[in-house]
This record gives sequence, C-alpha cells and structure tokens, in this order.
Amino acid sequence: MFSRSTSAAPVEKLVDAPPGVLNNLGEQVTKLPTPEPYQTTIQSALVQALQDWQANPEFENNSLVVLGRPVEEIGPILKASLHQEFPDCEVHFFLGGYQRPADPLAVPGHLKQNLDSDQETPNDIVTPVTQADLDRHVPTIMVVSSLEQCFLRCIQGWEGIEYLQTLSTQDPSRFWVFGCNHWAWAFLERVCQVSAYFEQVIALPKLSGAELKAWLMPLLEANLETQSAGPMVQIADASDGYWNSLASTTDGLASTAAQVWLKSLQIRAEALTEDGAVADETDLIELLPTKPMLPGMMTLEPMDRYLLHSLLIHREMTRSHLAISLGEAERNIQSRLQVLRREGIIRQQGRRFSVHPAYYPRLYSELGNNNFLIGKA
Repeated sequence: MFSRSTSAAPVEKLVDAPPGVLNNLGEQVTKLPTPEPYQTTIQSALVQALQDWQANPEFENNSLVVLGRPVEEIGPILKASLHQEFPDCEVHFFLGGYQRPADPLAVPGHLKQNLDSDQETPNDIVTPVTQADLDRHVPTIMVVSSLEQCFLRCIQGWEGIEYLQTLSTQDPSRFWVFGCNHWAWAFLERVCQVSAYFEQVIALPKLSGAELKAWLMPLLEANLETQSAGPMVQIADASDGYWNSLASTTDGLASTAAQVWLKSLQIRAEALTEDGAVADETDLIELLPTKPMLPGMMTLEPMDRYLLHSLLIHREMTRSHLAISLGEAERNIQSRLQVLRREGIIRQQGRRFSVHPAYYPRLYSELGNNNFLIGKA
C-alpha cells in the first residue's frame, strides 16, 4: 500500500528589502556606540600600562599601541574608551579626522605643529622624569588616533612616524596612546622597526555572536523610522545560531558584521508592490534575518591587488596619494578605481577612497595568498 502523502506547508517567499530601508538602517548603525568589548580591552590594557609606567617611569615604555583591522576606524573607539574613564589623568586627543596633506613629506611639520604646540620649550629634550616628579603631577595621556595618516608608503614617506618615535621617547613625562591597523603596523615594522620604540601593543578582540547581538541590540529592540511620515521598521528575532554564524563569517569584526547583517535582512514578498516598493498604506515593515553571507567578489587583476593593498595599509586615501604609493601616474590607476568602485569593493567619500568592510575577509585571503605583506588579522 502507498501511504497518503501530506502536502508541505507553503514556503514563505522572501526578497531583498528596498534599498532605502536598508540605507536608513545603515545610518542607524553608524550612530551606535562602539562595541563594549573594544572599550574594555583598551581600558584594562591602559590601566595596567599606566601603573607600570608610573611605578618605574625611567625604564618603562611610555606608550600603548591599539591595533585594529583596516576597515575599523580606531579613532572613535579610542575616544569612547578614554574620554571619561580616566578622570585622574589629563587626556588630550590629537589628529581626530586628520587627513594627510597633499605633499606627504609635509607630514612631520603638521605633526610638530599639532603635538608640540602645548610645550613651553618644544625644541628642548625633556629630562627623564623620576617617581617624585610623577607624584607631583597629573599624568598626561597623549592620544594619536591614526598612525596610518601619519605616513605614506613611498620614499621618505614615513618620516612622520620617525618624528613620533623621537618625540615620545624624548619625553617620558607623558604617556602616549596610538591607534593603528595591523597592515600599516606590519609595513612600519618592516621599514622602520616601529615596535622597538612602541613596545606595548594590543589588538582589538574578535567579537562573539553574543557580543555582536548585544552591540546591535538597540536596533533590534525598537521600531525604527525609515523616514519622516514613513512606515516603522521592526527586525524579527534571530536564533543564537544566526549570531554565531554571523561572527564566524565575518571573523568577529564589527564593521564587517554590520554590513553582512544588513544584507541578510529580507522582507516578505507580499509586503511589496509589483514594482518592489513598500505599499503606501503599510504602517510596519518587518525584516527577517536570513543566512549571513559575504558578498561575491570579481576576479582581481594584478593592479587591483596593489591598489587594494595600499588602501588597506592606509585605510583611506586620495587618488593622488594612491598613485604616489604605487609609483604610477594617476591616469594609469583611474580606470581600475572606477571598476572597483562600481563593483562595490571600494567606496568613495569626497576625494577619499576606502575598502568596503563587507569585502575585507575575502581580500585578506586573496592578498595573503598572493604573498602581499598583510597584518595578522
């Protein structure tokens, strides 16, 4: 006998959410506080480094370097971590939003103007401090947000880094915190042995699925406005397995995870009109998380790899600086920049180009497999 077949429940048809909805949600992501594990990692490392330095100021290293991946902006993370958490210290933030001048050889002069302006005798070498000296003064923390903008990968292009090395070691009365990315750090280690001067280095941690969910929770808990007088957006719950998969797919990198999460959100087909727009009478849009996946990537040409490698070292660059770093005329790289931008692999804001965070894991593998000098993460 044949058993009676049972009809399967109809599968709900999901489609990509309208770009306007996702763009608005993306703007909400940029307003989130930096992930808590990033801040606690920096704070605990800095507390220990300050204690060691204050206990033995004549011999302990007076700096801490915080490394992140090239698509993570470290400046805001440092500011959030240090802004109010060290009330017994005098914290100064420098070079926030700093953009390398058109002439990269002018960087040392820019740095001197910014960092030496508060010293009474900027041309004098500071006498090494003692414990008694420190006991009489409030500790000063000098925060330089982005070492990537303080040099350019070209002949004599890292004199700004050498200036910072000299400045920090000459003046042990102040403690220095530097932000940098792993790829820039690997390059600087190769050309000027940067770790011989900045010995204490920590890396931002990879985030777990639970930590990514906690970071995005303000967007998951509330109904969000898509635009004025438009429908509200609600994001359906996702399982722990979804969040663990997101963390694994993006290697626990917040900026990449945010983009992959956005791309995974879909909408029921029935909620859209035939032309793919949200119906005018809709009051609430529900977005449903689907399997998180990295975007596909075109086959890269040799010039593409060199362009992307330089961009990842410096995090963001103008076209002229890209050309200088590659030893090419601008016209020779312009067409490849346009192709990469059209494919979505790089983004352009004003005159500056950067790598789209969603493509970082694939580029890390691609460039590493082609023997480029890359960071450890």
